[in-house]
Amino acid sequence: MNLKLGIILCLTFLVFSCKDDKKVSVIEEPKPNRIVLISINAPKKYLHFIKQDSIGKKLIDSTGPRTFYSNNGFSYLDKMNSIQNWIPKPQTRDTITIECYSDFLELSTNNFYTSIKETFLVKNGDTVIFNYEHSIPKATVVNRTVNDEELNYNSYRLKTLFDNKYTSHYLVFGNLFLNDRIDEHEQKSIEYYMEAQNDFHREITLLDSLLQNGQISKLNYDYRKEALNMLMEKHKKNKGVKKWLELNQSLKGDETIDIVHGFDLSQTDSLMTFSFFRDYLIDISQYEIPFIKENNGNSGGYYIDSRIRFDSILKDKRFNQTAKNFLLHDAYHGIGRDFKVADKEKYLEKLQKHSTNTEQIDRLIDTYNLDFNKSEQLILTTLEKDTLTYTQVLKQNKGKWLYIDFWASWCKPCLEAMPASRQLKNELKDKNIEFIYIGLNDKRENWSKVLTSEGLSESQNYFVENGNTSKVIEDLGIKTIPHYLIYNPEGTLVNGYANRPGDGAKTQLIDLVIE
Repeated sequence: MNLKLGIILCLTFLVFSCKDDKKVSVIEEPKPNRIVLISINAPKKYLHFIKQDSIGKKLIDSTGPRTFYSNNGFSYLDKMNSIQNWIPKPQTRDTITIECYSDFLELSTNNFYTSIKETFLVKNGDTVIFNYEHSIPKATVVNRTVNDEELNYNSYRLKTLFDNKYTSHYLVFGNLFLNDRIDEHEQKSIEYYMEAQNDFHREITLLDSLLQNGQISKLNYDYRKEALNMLMEKHKKNKGVKKWLELNQSLKGDETIDIVHGFDLSQTDSLMTFSFFRDYLIDISQYEIPFIKENNGNSGGYYIDSRIRFDSILKDKRFNQTAKNFLLHDAYHGIGRDFKVADKEKYLEKLQKHSTNTEQIDRLIDTYNLDFNKSEQLILTTLEKDTLTYTQVLKQNKGKWLYIDFWASWCKPCLEAMPASRQLKNELKDKNIEFIYIGLNDKRENWSKVLTSEGLSESQNYFVENGNTSKVIEDLGIKTIPHYLIYNPEGTLVNGYANRPGDGAKTQLIDLVIE
């Protein structure tokens, strides 16, 4: 049973209608068509503690694992229905002006503990200042009066309902991190889901009270309520909760069928501005496609076949062109991440054919450098920005043993191995072994900075320019980093999965040189 949202009827920026015996003329004031955001002293990173019973507090005595957000900023839907991200410059005053042609704009940011995005709903023409408390943004609107409970509702609910501690909603998903025994995970998820149901009703009561007391507008009331409904639907996807609900349903019978909250997809164009609606579109376009399990030795992952998802979205008559533009773009990200160059090229052509959002496609091509004309080569540049190919590097170093390290500045295991790599290089300096470092799937500026900080500037360093479209990366079997290769003096690859420095690489190299 789909719930046709009250939000569609109530949010004046979504649907404008007036039914009366007399025709009513509405004269709209011209919109400024812009929103100004000002960030003051944004943190460099968000730092969340997993094993502390708090949210956003900097507790230096934590011994548990920690979660960093290096890209702590705001997401919003631009005038072309493309998701944009604004990451304020840290420890300074930073400003951005956003073109806006709707009445409202939603800004969202992540809070690890809430399992729901922190969102700020601001009006066309607003100037909004963000200050930071415990590295979490707090908004103030300069040009009009807005109740703090309404503008910063997420912080208000966490303090009022949960005393700034773990929410039951987070625990449904996050208890795996908090319990040592994995076999208790499903049972704990069910217990936390029951708590989440109670907290759902507590929050609805809180919203009702805020509305009745004039502390929150009807517009925001409907908006927050629907976001909460979608969160509860998300809980039902949890493996343990899903099995428990199905069992209970079979025992209760058809007369107690659980209400499934959904959206009227005919209102897609109006609802797209809301992150919870976009998440809903993504959820229903997964089509229960089974997961592919990948094991790459020390790492691996689970992912669905995004090619099947892409083709299914194309055929799905529920989605209008606006939804398809968004979902096809989202599916292509999965193809670009998990599948081969031939698939990337094939589905980019499909995307160009079936999406009408050309600006979004151009940005995708530019961001991932999707030029397939040189797929047979691996294009590299030096620190001085001289260009050459991987084959040329091998030829230039013929006559030497090569230990090649594919790494990135954002890769923690890569950086952890660098001290051992420098030590190994020094220990084997008389063994005719060349150490070569190749930056893959990285940002050039970050790559060059880490080379200096890690003391690698004097080594042979190269930056991959076409990592997303080079078949050479596939042929070398590089799926995760760090990845190490060993070539003999004839330029032949003798070990495509060499050990890490400090983890057996020295023995491998010495044995090969002696042989």
